[in-house]
Amino acid sequence: MSEKEIPFGKIKDGKIFLNAWGEYPEREIGEVREDEESSVKYFEERFEELVKKIDDLEKEIQESQNKGSFLMKLKHLKTQLSEHDGLGDYSILEERLTKQEAHLEDIIQKNRERNSEIKKSLLEEIKAAADKINWKEATLEIHEIKARWIKTGNPKEEEQEQLEEDFWGVIEAFFEKKKEFYEDKKRLGDLRKKEYEDIIERTKTLENLHGKARFDKVAELKQAWKDVGNIPKEEYTELLKTFNYKLKPKRPRVSSFTPSIDIEEIIKNLNEFIDGSEVYNFKKLDEIKNTLKNFRPNDFNGKNAKREAFTKVQLLMERDFIDKIANKRFKNFRELEKAKKRQIRIGILEELISRDQTDLEKYQENSANFSSSGNGGLGFIEKKLAQQEAKIKTKTQLLQLMKEEK
Repeated sequence: MSEKEIPFGKIKDGKIFLNAWGEYPEREIGEVREDEESSVKYFEERFEELVKKIDDLEKEIQESQNKGSFLMKLKHLKTQLSEHDGLGDYSILEERLTKQEAHLEDIIQKNRERNSEIKKSLLEEIKAAADKINWKEATLEIHEIKARWIKTGNPKEEEQEQLEEDFWGVIEAFFEKKKEFYEDKKRLGDLRKKEYEDIIERTKTLENLHGKARFDKVAELKQAWKDVGNIPKEEYTELLKTFNYKLKPKRPRVSSFTPSIDIEEIIKNLNEFIDGSEVYNFKKLDEIKNTLKNFRPNDFNGKNAKREAFTKVQLLMERDFIDKIANKRFKNFRELEKAKKRQIRIGILEELISRDQTDLEKYQENSANFSSSGNGGLGFIEKKLAQQEAKIKTKTQLLQLMKEEK
């Protein structure tokens, strides 16, 4: 039976053993493959790889702000030492890891103590916030404190359960109380709204009151209105508008009745005025014009008849205007023969149409200029254009009628 000592172990019957260390007994870690030297070197290199892994871990711990987060990784590595197949001084590695473990546990304990103090302080803060009267302000503070609580690490184990229970209990109680408050507020608002509506209903009694009795009742209703209390603005505004309207004295209604008009009879009379078979005067025309203004037909035929009647009134008024001009120019116009009068009227009318046509061309030119410049006066010019075109149309119709007269 052959046996050979090697650093940290031995070779026995072609197998490689690691010496006992710490509380762990000697154990087989492998066997000789090609030759003893290369086989031993393989297990020495495996040990060096483990050393490097521990070196890297210690470096990470040293450089990290959150050192406690490496504790589980370190413990896992430490438990692997007893099963690791390599050749080297494992007791030194265990000593290094044990020292680091104690260091991390000390840091964690101190952090937990500090976290306990922070969370106790946050618990007092959230209790104070929950007692505030301003619900909006309190809610914002509670959300901010809750965010800080969540970011804070675990407190001491023996205090953790109680702290968590107390903290979240305060939050739950706050939001339950807030919910009850707004439910009560809504119920109160609904009751007040009903009171406002009842007061509005009571304004109906004003319809039968006058003088001092009405004045006193209005004062009573206004005082009752003031005593009700606040409700949401959007609801109150509409109720107040209705209430103020109900308090105002009601004026007698003006009848919108449209008198019955025989539009065909009016057109017949106007035709008789135009052909000269019936005598008329300005007063008569003005009465017809006012009657037409108050006539509001709903059917298509009625509306057309109204437009036709207005056109005939315009023709007659235009003819009166022509006669006034003729009387000014010819002192004996009234005594002239019918044919001569007709000739004078046609001459004056053609003169007026020519003048109106010249004005129309100016308006059209101005309209084009305003349109190209984007000036805001375009609407006024277009209105003038329409009026001028209507004047020419009326005069042209009148000229045609005069030429057809016998």
